[in-house]
Formats: sequence, C-alpha cells, structure tokens
Amino acid sequence: MGNYRTKLSRAGVKDVAVNAGKRSKSNPEASASRSSIKRPRRGEVNFLPNYPSGENKDTLETLRLAMVEEFKKTTAERNMILIHQHMQRTFALRREEIVNSTSPIADLKERWPALFGEAQLYSEFHRITNQNLPFSFFAGLDKYTQQLLQLYKKKRTGIFGEKMANLLRAYAEQDKNDISAARVAALAGLPLYLKEDSSAVFKNCKEEEFEEFHKGPVALVAVVDEDNVPSVIPFQPLSVSVILEDQVVMSHRSWADALVNLFGLLFALHLSYPEKLAGFFEFVQIVILNLDDGRRQLKPKLQTLRNELD
Repeated sequence: MGNYRTKLSRAGVKDVAVNAGKRSKSNPEASASRSSIKRPRRGEVNFLPNYPSGENKDTLETLRLAMVEEFKKTTAERNMILIHQHMQRTFALRREEIVNSTSPIADLKERWPALFGEAQLYSEFHRITNQNLPFSFFAGLDKYTQQLLQLYKKKRTGIFGEKMANLLRAYAEQDKNDISAARVAALAGLPLYLKEDSSAVFKNCKEEEFEEFHKGPVALVAVVDEDNVPSVIPFQPLSVSVILEDQVVMSHRSWADALVNLFGLLFALHLSYPEKLAGFFEFVQIVILNLDDGRRQLKPKLQTLRNELD
C-alpha cells in the first residue's frame, strides 16, 4: 500500500502528494512522518483535487483575479454566472491554498469573496461532499426534532438539567405550528444533553453591545431585544452573525440558517470544530447530515444518543 501511495504521489495526485516529503533515510532533515498530516474530514469526497485539464496555477490565478474584479462592482452589476463558472473552475486552486496554508480568514475573504456568500458557500460544500447542505441539514434535523425534544424532557437533573428545563419552558411559549421554533429548540438542547458548554460559541447580546461580543475564533452572535434568553439560543433574534477570527463574515435573520452557514464555512475553510462543542458539531455532521464513512467509532455519549434516536 505504501508503494502504491508513493507512485500516486509521484504521479501528482495531490491528496496523496500533500503528505509526501516527510522524514526518511533519503530525506533525514524533513519533518517527522506523523507531523502536520493533511487529512480529509469524514464525508469529504473531494478533499484536494488536481487542477482541471489544460489549467495550471497561473491560468487559475487569472480567473481568481477576474472574480475579485467582479466583486468591486455593485451587487446588481456583478456577473453571477461568470463568478459561478470561475468558482467551479478554480476549486482545486482554492482547496490547495486552504489545505496547505494557514492563511488568516481576512486574507481568504479578500482573495475569495464569493466563498462568503450563501450561493457559493453551498456550492463549495457540494463540491467537497457531494451534498446539498441546507436541504440535507433541515431534512435530517426535521427527522429527529420530535425525538430529541422527547429526550430533553427526561434530562432534568443537575445544572444542565435546569438549563434544559428553562429551554423547554421557553419553547412551550412558542407557536407549536412554527417549525423553526421546534428546530431551534432541538438544536439548543443538544449541547445541554451532551453536557457541553456552548457559551463561548453561541452568544446573545443587545445591539449596543455587539462590538464587545463579536470576538472569538468561531462564534454565532445573536442580537436580541431582551435582557435574558432563557432558551440559551433565541427563538426570534433580530440578527445572527457568523464570527471567524474576530470578524463578521456572514449574517442571517434566522439562528438555524446562520448555523448552517457556519457549518458550511468550517468545511469550506478546513477549520476544526470548536473544542468545547466538538460533540455538537460531530452530531450535526454524522447524524443529521450522515457524513460518516465509518472509519472510527463515535465517542460514547454520541453513540448513546445515536442509538436512542435509531
């Protein structure tokens, strides 16, 4: 198998070659073979593709610059068909840059502005996983929402149990015919059920406090008009901003839709899940989106929850 991978690497297959050149007898000064290994996430079918036939780095860079110029125009003047075609064509260049470097989010946003809009973010997620992100997310969430809410009603002990009770009381005050309220309740209860602290990632604030709250490597900041949000995640925010490296990169009126944006960005930008909410995001990936190739066993608490839902 090792010999086969060496041949692939020499042939220029990028998702193999990216980990080539490690320390060996012929290259003793290189980094250790187990250091900085570039691996696809589970469910990524196009991790690091080769350039399209007839293209090289220079020709693809020309297309990238053409897109940057388009984004200097007003929204009405932009050629969105051209942008979509160029984004499709430059996918390999973009993945190479994102996977191989640790460019700041600000630089990536400047170089690839289309990636931070919903249309191209969802297209990028489809290029990476072959899945329609918003459709798969809400279909998967709706499948489990009522089961999750029933499980939450049994979780009434300890600090997390108290917070769960507050969440369920707040949900009881919502319109039962409003599917978005049920979705928010199901998502809000997940960190509590998994006993994870979501406070550093899921934040609420008043409009005048926003500048103080939009800090952190990864966060969703909801602007609300109430002093206290008993449900942890607001059912009716004024706006929700997606924060990456202290910058607002996207925003939405719906908390669930903003979460979909954030999840798409974590995949598109090859970012790690927030450590304190790793279980939450793994549940979204593996259970809700079914992005799992079965390479390793789930953590016990996630496997238990999955079993309860099956």
